[in-house]
Amino acid sequence: MDRTNELTRIALLLALATVIHTVEAFLPVNALWFRFGFANIVGLATLYLFGFRDAAIVTLGRVFLGSLVSGLFLSPAFVMSLSGGTCAIIGMGLFYRLLGGVFSEIGISVIGAVCHNAGQLGAAYLILIRSEAVLLLLPVMLLMAAVTGFINGLAGRFLVRHFKKLGKVPL
Repeated sequence: MDRTNELTRIALLLALATVIHTVEAFLPVNALWFRFGFANIVGLATLYLFGFRDAAIVTLGRVFLGSLVSGLFLSPAFVMSLSGGTCAIIGMGLFYRLLGGVFSEIGISVIGAVCHNAGQLGAAYLILIRSEAVLLLLPVMLLMAAVTGFINGLAGRFLVRHFKKLGKVPL
């Protein structure tokens, strides 16, 4: 694949992830600042279809672009999103590379969601709360990570299989 096609593919995936990220940022927040993280579906599919480097560009790029669009760049919300996204893509990338044959898209997504929540709790501790009491949120956050990771993993699996079925994905 030539460089122009590669850059176009990354740009389209980044645009899709950024739109999803931005729309979700404008939705009302419920308890514990909980969001489903639907933009992670695009990062997961990118990991499976094109590899870690592209998935990291899409994941981290959508955090930066989404925060610029929503007016949250360099805010505590941006730092939490960046720390969660970074931990998620690294966790998913490592488990996919080491145990990709053992875990499906759903398992990798759950791992990413758990890493995302752990990264956000770490950031919350370091920049916002500075109290070990933040760890009391861990059980609830892990439960929510399992639920959202499962849902996003199902969607990611569908997306990966759909693109592979189209035969337009160079693998």
